[in-house]
Amino acid sequence: MEDESGSWSLELLLTRTGAATELRLVHHLTSTEHLGATGPGWEYYLDMLTAARTGGPRPDFQDYYPAQKAYFESLA
Repeated sequence: MEDESGSWSLELLLTRTGAATELRLVHHLTSTEHLGATGPGWEYYLDMLTAARTGGPRPDFQDYYPAQKAYFESLA
């Protein structure tokens, strides 16, 4: 995948687990330079996916970033 931030290496893995299918998203990073923005972004998009599946309220990205920035930077 490519966007204004550059090229992203993403992997989508599907595994059957009983009667359900597990989706695992793997984002291969070449550096931790943008981890403070990338981590909160994934949290936001996964919560958007949950909201779409359940009909729940859509999250607001401002609740994730910059609030989670320091946490994700500390993981590097």
